[in-house]
Amino acid sequence: MQNSKTMQSEIGGYISTVIREHFGKGPTSVFVIVKPPFVIVHLRGFLSPTEKILLQKNEFRRVMEIRHLLIEELKPDICAAFSRASGEKVESIYSDWHLENQTGMLIGVMASRDAATEFDWQSDATQEALHDSVVEASRKAEKKPESTELFWLNDRTLLIERTGFLVEIERELIRNGLAEELKQVKRPLEKRLLLKETPFPELLKRDIREIFLDWEFSTDISYILVLLEPSRHS
Repeated sequence: MQNSKTMQSEIGGYISTVIREHFGKGPTSVFVIVKPPFVIVHLRGFLSPTEKILLQKNEFRRVMEIRHLLIEELKPDICAAFSRASGEKVESIYSDWHLENQTGMLIGVMASRDAATEFDWQSDATQEALHDSVVEASRKAEKKPESTELFWLNDRTLLIERTGFLVEIERELIRNGLAEELKQVKRPLEKRLLLKETPFPELLKRDIREIFLDWEFSTDISYILVLLEPSRHS
């Protein structure tokens, strides 16, 4: 596996080029974290001229649909590029966008967890308390996940992995081809529940800058990426 800075540079350069080629405009900045088994890419200043026009006409859903279609088409290439840079096979990609902030995230997940690094706990809150607050939000949105794991990628980036959370009505919607519509409903709901109806924000004792969510319904796996503001006492 290459050193971290080389991997970050390769992945950042690749994503900037791909987005520029397919959207006509690249992001103003790309921040990359490689911490096996995860590759995290945070994009800033990303909104194409066409998307700006659509958003002025309140076509939020259409912009999200177009981005979803493009990312789905690009997933095999993105996985291959992440795999080359990291030296580990990246088998799945998750994505989410904050159009109002012109930001976005991509999460690559490696096939093997054998190369997983040690994840130090980087919060004053106990692991149990934070874990329970995430589970509570999930329970209110659908059901208690079969598994919930929290990974601190650095002191300002928390990644939450949940498996086994879909309820039967959601499975039926997915079988009927309504997976994207389900995501459009679940995103604001889950963010609201986590931020407003659990002690999660208070436990962190930090301001939350952004939350990104995505799901892979076929495997019943979901990721939540929480980006925090710098610590007030740092």
